[in-house]
Amino acid sequence: MMIYYHFVILAFWVVSGQRTQEDIREDAYLTTVELIHKYRYYAEVHNVTTKDGYILELHRISGGERYPPKPGKRVVLLMHCLLGSSADWVILGPDIALGYLLSDQNYDVWMGNARGNRYSRSHIALNPESRDFWLFSWHEIGIYDLPVTIDYVLEITGHSSLFYCGHSQGSTSFWVMMSELPEYNSKIILMQSFAPVAFMANPRSPVVQAFAQNLPAVEMAFATLGIFEFLPSSDWLRTSTQLMCSETSPVAYMCQNALFLVVGFDPQQMNSTILPQYLGHMPAGSSARQGFHYCQLANSKGFKQYDFGALENFRRYHQMSPPDYRLRRTRVPTVLHYSSNDWVVNVTDVERLASFLPGLYKMHLIDLEDWNHLDYVLATSVKEKLYDMVIELINRF
Repeated sequence: MMIYYHFVILAFWVVSGQRTQEDIREDAYLTTVELIHKYRYYAEVHNVTTKDGYILELHRISGGERYPPKPGKRVVLLMHCLLGSSADWVILGPDIALGYLLSDQNYDVWMGNARGNRYSRSHIALNPESRDFWLFSWHEIGIYDLPVTIDYVLEITGHSSLFYCGHSQGSTSFWVMMSELPEYNSKIILMQSFAPVAFMANPRSPVVQAFAQNLPAVEMAFATLGIFEFLPSSDWLRTSTQLMCSETSPVAYMCQNALFLVVGFDPQQMNSTILPQYLGHMPAGSSARQGFHYCQLANSKGFKQYDFGALENFRRYHQMSPPDYRLRRTRVPTVLHYSSNDWVVNVTDVERLASFLPGLYKMHLIDLEDWNHLDYVLATSVKEKLYDMVIELINRF
């Protein structure tokens, strides 16, 4: 297993902790580790290799000024959404972002990066410029990336179990892992899911609906054009979004509305100052197949493995259609945080998921009617409406 430690030494801090406009603009161009370092926390980089050869980069907040690094801290693993990265957990800065809040509560915070995003674009044999590198969905993230990440974190920290928080795809891949590798139940103390995506029978997003309804044509177009990576991170994209989406841009409203068409409209929770910074880190890249798999869920109305077509399904699954994931194998205490204005995962789909989870501990419907799919990492009131409860629940166990 490939291991690389990067210990960042904290620099002397000569200004206040309050972020200025210049800070926010700069933060769009910093890596996750550089962001953690900048705000006076200890950051580490670890590399781990999956069974199928992907080299993943993990980021760790091992401590800060309040609680410096120390062996024995309880561990929390955070896993990002589709097109997200470890930056999602620190992007809002100290006193607000979940990664920092957990560190301030004396937890050892680890943040995963799924294969194919900007931090996990390496393989022992495959080149990300090749088609073969991208032949995976969130199924492989669930059966390969999460298990090796969990095993590595537990080995390094000396613990036998950890806390897990997953946003959107970070939840989907967790259900996959539990379905296919139920022995990992014993390694999770508490799972908290933000915008829990398993069933997607009722998406309200017109973008998701359009892709799902025209999926064969979309897949053919991507294949014809040789597009296997979806929305990769790039300096060009980062710079253009800073120009277009800044508060002073005459077309800034288009950036917000483009996001809202996917995740749901919530202008009151959208921090227009932070948005350009966030778009410097997201999209972080994924395989096209990850998106196709979600569209298949919308069409099938179930929570199923990837549909390769009847002949290939029969070769892989010994049946003509893909099998359902075995959600009832998820026995860990589970908290579902969800909202009524999430245009990706509908309340009825979350309630359906809950009925399959023997370990369901709590369902938490966010008490803001406009809370959308991205508010879990971006909302102006995310600490008060979500993270305070998340930390309180962790502290109970």
